[in-house]
Amino acid sequence: MVTIGPQGLSDAVREVLEEYGDLAKEVTRDTVRKVAKTCRQEIRAASPRKTGRYAKGWRISETVSPNGDVAETVYNAAAPSLTHLLENGHAKVNGGRVAGKANIGTAAQAAEDKLLREIQVVVRG
Repeated sequence: MVTIGPQGLSDAVREVLEEYGDLAKEVTRDTVRKVAKTCRQEIRAASPRKTGRYAKGWRISETVSPNGDVAETVYNAAAPSLTHLLENGHAKVNGGRVAGKANIGTAAQAAEDKLLREIQVVVRG
């Protein structure tokens, strides 16, 4: 058992909170990376496959801020201009419309929900 005097209490509490914060940040980063990979796989699986180029083009870009926060961006490197057209639909040359297929939005919402659930589990305990 460790005894702490009144003068060392604030230092001990600060140390424990910093350790917890570092652990929570590390676990959150790992969770964000894992959920981004899952999101990419779901989008890739639901992508149209006329030639396969669009489906194979999904990538993840990681951005780390100066304070250590991590952001993952899922994007299509092969055909970035198609994402909007395929997700929302578009007009045909000779009139009429092509209906959109919400594969990106569905996967993004599922990833957001999963991320929130997993981070809550980690933070609580």
